[in-house]
Amino acid sequence: MTIFGEPLATKEQCVEHLLRRNPFPLLTVSPEELVDYFYQEAMLEGIRPDIAFAQALHETGYFRYGGDVIPIQNNYSGLGTTGGGVKGAWFPTAQIGVRAQIQHLLAYASDRPPKLEVVDPRYDLVKTTGNFGKANTWTDLNGKWAVPGKTYGQMILTIHQKILEE
Repeated sequence: MTIFGEPLATKEQCVEHLLRRNPFPLLTVSPEELVDYFYQEAMLEGIRPDIAFAQALHETGYFRYGGDVIPIQNNYSGLGTTGGGVKGAWFPTAQIGVRAQIQHLLAYASDRPPKLEVVDPRYDLVKTTGNFGKANTWTDLNGKWAVPGKTYGQMILTIHQKILEE
């Protein structure tokens, strides 16, 4: 499945899937508002919003967290976390946190700059690697976004498939 493209799932399917798995997600905005941000920000860049949302579900444990990131960071994709208590990036709003995730995906998927000002603190880091603009599919993120992450893309696509099936 390509990173770029139209959504296959509706916003409603994304929200319903989340709330079935976690009726009380730890968010700074409502689930509906967060999903709206994913659709706005991802579609602006041409990225599939439903799968980007599935990535956030994977990264946050369906917004239960439990790792290094905490809900008030508005960091839905573990940007800047390296384990061992390193909290990673903090974003002032949920929308900016979503935008940073989408821009980070864009850095892996394209060599064109984001349409809005860069808020992803690791965007320039990706630009300096051989991974910049090289990921066409979600499984191309394996071993790049999360290390070792050998099945990273497959885990995201499995969540996306569950969103579609419910």
